[in-house]
Amino acid sequence: MNNKTMPTPLRPHAVSLFTFLVIATGCDAPHGHEHPHDAHGGHAHGEDPHGHDHGAHVAAEAVTRWGDKTQLFVEFPALVVGEPSPFAAHLTSLDQHTPVDEGMIVVELSGGGPPTERFVADAPTTPGIFRPVIQPQHPGTRRVTVQLTTGLVSEVHDLGELQVFSTREEASMAAAHDEGGEPISYLLERQWQVPFEVQRASARSIRPSLPAFATLLQPRDTAATLTAPRDGRLSAPRGARKRIGDRVAAGDVLFSITAAPQAGATPATLDLAIERASIEADAAQREVTRLTQLAEQGVVPRRRLDEASSALASAEAKLKSARRQRASFAQTQRIASKGDTVEIPSPIDANVTKLHVSPGSWVSRGQVLAELASRDRLLLSVHIPEAYVGRVRDISGAWFTLDGGPGGVNLDKSSLLSVGVAIDPRTRTLPVLFELDNTDGRLFAGMNTLANVVVDSPRQTVAIPLDALVDDAGADIVYVQTGGESFERRAVKLGARDGEWVEVVEGVGEDEWVVSEGAYLIKLASTSTESVGHGHAH
Repeated sequence: MNNKTMPTPLRPHAVSLFTFLVIATGCDAPHGHEHPHDAHGGHAHGEDPHGHDHGAHVAAEAVTRWGDKTQLFVEFPALVVGEPSPFAAHLTSLDQHTPVDEGMIVVELSGGGPPTERFVADAPTTPGIFRPVIQPQHPGTRRVTVQLTTGLVSEVHDLGELQVFSTREEASMAAAHDEGGEPISYLLERQWQVPFEVQRASARSIRPSLPAFATLLQPRDTAATLTAPRDGRLSAPRGARKRIGDRVAAGDVLFSITAAPQAGATPATLDLAIERASIEADAAQREVTRLTQLAEQGVVPRRRLDEASSALASAEAKLKSARRQRASFAQTQRIASKGDTVEIPSPIDANVTKLHVSPGSWVSRGQVLAELASRDRLLLSVHIPEAYVGRVRDISGAWFTLDGGPGGVNLDKSSLLSVGVAIDPRTRTLPVLFELDNTDGRLFAGMNTLANVVVDSPRQTVAIPLDALVDDAGADIVYVQTGGESFERRAVKLGARDGEWVEVVEGVGEDEWVVSEGAYLIKLASTSTESVGHGHAH
């Protein structure tokens, strides 16, 4: 849009509202009268409180500027010396496409000889909309800037050189006739209420790649199987019973095994063994006491006392063993947590993936108890078709997306583990293996996906977000934002895709803004018989 000297006519819906307000003013209605559907309050676009000729083109300006952090869309009546020109300055934060709801703006008219004129709006009247009233005092060509200042942002939008007219009639006579097609309208108030985003079509580094099927695998060093080290009865640590999916650290005890009793053992036989061992120990003790006195008197040789002492030690060991067997049997029957037990810890940091037994079960030596696996690391096994192998020169990475998954996964050259040296005779593919980080846990071993292996040097080209594409009867369509509330449908020819970005060969130029979120809403607006959001003035 050329904003240098020629004002532009208001949009059709604003013109009709302007006419309504002028008629109301001519009927002695107060100048502050609001249209019933005016969501912003105050004057409508191009409202003429002085009752000029209704049949002339309504002179107005509509300018959109994109900064680094904000987008400005402003509409106002053409500037006339001595007359108030209420601005409706819509300011949008580009990072979240939300209305700027705090701060102040300063509109400055400068250049052309006369002194600089400044007009201030201390705060937005509604979130995203500032309403300074400009009343210029000097005619001629003036550079108009709008400076936004908030606690986080300070940005200046240059509207270019605009004409300040001497009279309203002069401005109306200069109003340009727009002979172009009607753009798709979608008001900022609607954009702010829904998930919506625009992004600049920019020159990016796009990496050529080869498509190939791939599978996510579990690395062998991130999985473990727990087996029973001996026969016994299984128990879980008190208050720490593990379930499938639970996270365990290396060294955490998952199970304890209490030794199984001897075959055929009963409480009676074990008690009898204790009695016999006790009798033998008592007899051995008496013999040692007797021989000690005789050996001290020299009646018997010292060798006899040593033999008796050995017999006593053996009898005491047998008694201790009998008592331990009896206690182990009782503890096993109660699934006790102490006593003659063996603890089974996790050898790695992992998650429990399978449980083959439950506490209280009798297990045999070597029986599988549980399976563990860590999801922190996975392998991406890519199978490059034989027909593409000739293009595999220097693999420098890979990327893939999952249906319904949150964003894509990008792997650089450091993730490459190996490239096969032979074609698989069964699948006729070349295996390529990557390692990837999965500490966020969003990927699972066993998943299949379509991966893209980067096989060539990147090239600089204009690219847009993949989410900007809309499938329209088989055609690739994007919606370009030509103004704050106006959009244009474009058919595009696409090139290489690299992750979340795709090359645009035709249809969108560098630095144009495309709708990357909410494009389908613009498509609906383009097919509506009534522009979405019309029916109120700013």
